[in-house]
Amino acid sequence: MKKTILALAMLFSVVVNGQDFSGIWQDEGDSSFYIVILNNNEKGLIFSNFSFIEQDLVQEKVLNRNENVVKTVVHNPDNGWRTFCKYTYINRNTIQIEYTGDITKTSFLHRKKITDVKNTI
Repeated sequence: MKKTILALAMLFSVVVNGQDFSGIWQDEGDSSFYIVILNNNEKGLIFSNFSFIEQDLVQEKVLNRNENVVKTVVHNPDNGWRTFCKYTYINRNTIQIEYTGDITKTSFLHRKKITDVKNTI
């Protein structure tokens, strides 16, 4: 019974909050950049783009959101680059992203798995 109640509560949480955009995502066409999406209880969705190669971090501003779509704008002050992004939830491991502005293209983001590596001495 407890498991049934817990399962219903989790399902209700997903329905109320929309799709689970949270995670680390990588564009299938560009392996050097990652997008981290956090779902903060107070601030809502937070989008951060980073690259280990470029050693850079750029924040996106959420413009609006519904159950399956989030629209953002990203501006890189280092090079003046600005683009609008439309994220469409496909499934738990795939998001379609449409870029317009300084870049125009459609691509797919794939969820990266985070593994728990325990330190051993």
